[in-house]
Amino acid sequence: MSPATIRNAMLELGDDGYLEQPHTSSGRIPTDKAYRYFVDNLMSRKDPTRNEKMLLEDLAKEIRERHEMLFENFVKSLAEEVGLFTAIASFNNGSRIETYGLEKVFEEPEFDDRNLTVEFSRLVDNIDDIAGKFLEDSFEDRPSIFIGGEKPLHNAKEFSSVAMKFLDNEFGNCVIFSIGPKRMNYEKVSSLLNFIVKDMME
Repeated sequence: MSPATIRNAMLELGDDGYLEQPHTSSGRIPTDKAYRYFVDNLMSRKDPTRNEKMLLEDLAKEIRERHEMLFENFVKSLAEEVGLFTAIASFNNGSRIETYGLEKVFEEPEFDDRNLTVEFSRLVDNIDDIAGKFLEDSFEDRPSIFIGGEKPLHNAKEFSSVAMKFLDNEFGNCVIFSIGPKRMNYEKVSSLLNFIVKDMME
């Protein structure tokens, strides 16, 4: 493919709203429309790797045997695997929320921008409200992807989230979700979320 063909393709993608140039000195990056097109039309549904499955199966077994460890171990293991800020919440019989992974996600290059760090910190400060909105939302009981300003992340336009709701015998309606930069690995996060919830519920 010639450089001229690539330039024309890039211009066409920009005209169609799939690429943007945030600053005059920066390169072009995908827009929310581009990420949404990828998630809805191009993203494959991959299974976790063998090592990931072994780790998550061991965790699910431990959770079934020691149910009180559900929130702490669940969220920590998932956050470490995906490298994103992750939370799990239930509001039945009083609210309960556990979070993990803030330090890890701040290692991403996007957070060299102080404004994004401040924006993400504000999001974390309001994590209870965000978790409540996820639980109120009508999305199905499978991994759902929210990009940029899509609800319930109205005020977090530079970030995306993958969330999944499930019903627990002790805690009732629960939601687990990971939040991070829009260029996150949606395939991996979705597959791990789906695998660990379904394996744990067996």
